[in-house]
Amino acid sequence: MRFADFISQQNKIYEIEQSSSGTRSENMEMVLNIIQKINNSLVLDEVLNLVMINAIRLAQADRGFLLLLDDSNELRYKVGMNINGEFLSQDEFEISQSVVRDAFELGESICIEDAKSDRNFQSRQSIMHLELQTIICTPLITNGEKIGVIYVDSKKLMNLKKSEIIRMFEILAGHAAIAIRNAKLYHSLDKAFNEMQEMHERLIKSDRLALKREINSQVGQEVQNLVHLALLENESVLKRIQRININHPIDAETLDQLTQKLIIASESIRKIQRYSQALVSSTRFEVSKKPGDINRTIRNVIGYIKKTNKFKSVTFELNLDKIPQIEYDYEQIEQVLINLVTNSVDKKPDCHIRISTFHDQDNNQVIVKLNDNGPGIPPEIQKQLFLQRINLGIEGKGYGLLIAKKIIDNHNGKIYCVSEIGKGSTFYFSLPIV
Repeated sequence: MRFADFISQQNKIYEIEQSSSGTRSENMEMVLNIIQKINNSLVLDEVLNLVMINAIRLAQADRGFLLLLDDSNELRYKVGMNINGEFLSQDEFEISQSVVRDAFELGESICIEDAKSDRNFQSRQSIMHLELQTIICTPLITNGEKIGVIYVDSKKLMNLKKSEIIRMFEILAGHAAIAIRNAKLYHSLDKAFNEMQEMHERLIKSDRLALKREINSQVGQEVQNLVHLALLENESVLKRIQRININHPIDAETLDQLTQKLIIASESIRKIQRYSQALVSSTRFEVSKKPGDINRTIRNVIGYIKKTNKFKSVTFELNLDKIPQIEYDYEQIEQVLINLVTNSVDKKPDCHIRISTFHDQDNNQVIVKLNDNGPGIPPEIQKQLFLQRINLGIEGKGYGLLIAKKIIDNHNGKIYCVSEIGKGSTFYFSLPIV
């Protein structure tokens, strides 16, 4: 070889190495920029989208998909995109499932070049059917746990340096797995916070209603006092009048005393009237019905009350049949459920409560059944449960069942109780299907 040819050859090798080095440097810079972007977000969808579009660009692929493990440990489609950043629907989710399975099960990246000509992959129908030439699939692994895969493919041959692109993809996948795990954790914490916030708001509403019942109780006691006073004054006047006759006419002093007594009685009656109007107004329970799933309402109520101290020792069992939607006031039916559950817990703080739902097709209604293993209710009290204030618990004031009945009545339903001493109580209420 002539010296000039040798020098020319070395220059070409140097240029190739420089070009390769430049590409490698550019790819590394791209990966670092991607990592910085995905680490700046805790929104799962945003993280998935960033990982997907940048993986496609890094590999110069036509399209890509990101799959994550679901609760049943199956890989599920989460997001798909093309090179233009346009989302691909799940209907367009056609990939080489065998490549995905191999990469995930082995926990290793797979990079296939000229797949249609590769004897190892010619027998794979999906590759032939989709006319794929280049495929890259890398597992998402964090703390030794596989959580999904990044998959990209192309119908054209891509000018890739296999070892280099796999290394870049694995760096991207490692950081993507951490970012996805953090985003999912944040989502779970955010969801838990929102549930606690909702529970807090619902408990505030419940406390307000309890306070309202307590105020009404005090008003009721005041009404009884006023009635008693009015009766005493009226009886006193009546006796004085009965002693008056023609031979003993009424004198001015007696007339003044009788007048004062009648004024006191009249004022008491006016106050009774005002208190009665206030009580009627405060317990009207105007119904705002909307179509809904009573099973979902039951789950929501149990979900937030069982996290509170009052119900922490209670065990709940739900047997909810598939039932049609009905129209009801969500908040008021929630209050009925809370009142019934509270009634059981006041009698036995560590009770077991079973809630069931049924579709009564014959009467076109939904029936909710709440059973506890408490001490039971005496027969003489059962007859008065929904007719007057009865305090069955330690903390309650005895208005919960009255309010529950009023709400169910306003929904054109029925509520009743079956109980036996020593064997617990079962409350039923029905809501019509409109």
